[in-house]
Amino acid sequence: MAADPAWPPFSWRTDDGNFDGFDIEVMTQIARRLGVNARFQVADFSTVISGRWQGAWDVSPSVTPTRQRAEKLDFPAVYDYSLGSLAVHRDNTTIRTPADASGKRIGAVKSSEYHKYLTHEPFEILGLPAIDYQINEAVVMPFETTDESYEALAKGDGKELDGVVDSLSTLMSQIANGRPIKIIGKPLLYTPSAIAIEKGDPEFAAELKRAVDGLRRDGTLKALSLKWFGMDMTEQ
Repeated sequence: MAADPAWPPFSWRTDDGNFDGFDIEVMTQIARRLGVNARFQVADFSTVISGRWQGAWDVSPSVTPTRQRAEKLDFPAVYDYSLGSLAVHRDNTTIRTPADASGKRIGAVKSSEYHKYLTHEPFEILGLPAIDYQINEAVVMPFETTDESYEALAKGDGKELDGVVDSLSTLMSQIANGRPIKIIGKPLLYTPSAIAIEKGDPEFAAELKRAVDGLRRDGTLKALSLKWFGMDMTEQ
C-alpha cells in the first residue's frame, strides 16, 4: 500500500520508523478483511496519479476520484470526505475571507485537488457538482509535501507565502501541533477520498469495495474518523 510519510493526521512515520495515522489504520483494517497483511511503501503522489506503479504497491488511499484520474486508475470505494480550506499566518490581518486571497501567493501540494482548485484547472470530481471558486488569479506555489508548505508559511506573514489551501482536518492538526496559522472562512470545496488501484482488475476492486462497505456498516470507519479528527468525515 502506498503511504505518504509527511501527511498527518492521515499518514506519517513515528520515531521508530513505523507508519501511523487515519489512512494507515483504515488500510490495515481493509487488509485484515481481505485476509492479508498490510505493508506500506513511501509513495510520491504524482507517481500515484500517473497510474504507472510498476508493482511498487497494489493500493493507494486518499486519492480524489476525478474523471481525468479515472482514465488511469480505478476507484473501488470512497471512504471519507475532505473539506478543503484556506489558512494564513496567524499575524495576517488583510485576508479576512477566501476572496481576499485572490492574487496572493497561495501554496498547495502539487497535483492535488487543492492545487487544481487554485489554478482553476478544469477537472470534475466524480459524483459532485461543479466547484464554486472563491479564490481567483492566485499566484500558486506548488509543494511536494504539506510539511514544506506549512514550513514556508510559518516563516512569517507574507515572507514566502500568503496562505495555504489544504484539508480542514490537516489544518486543524497543524494548529494543534503549534503551527502559527489560522483558518479563514468556510470550506472552499468538499471532496471524496477514495481507494485507488491500477485499472483492469474488477475482482480486486469488488473485494476492496466489500471490505470498505463492511467497515462502514459496523461503525469502524466512523470510529476511526472520530479518533483522528474529532468528527465523522466518512459520510456526506
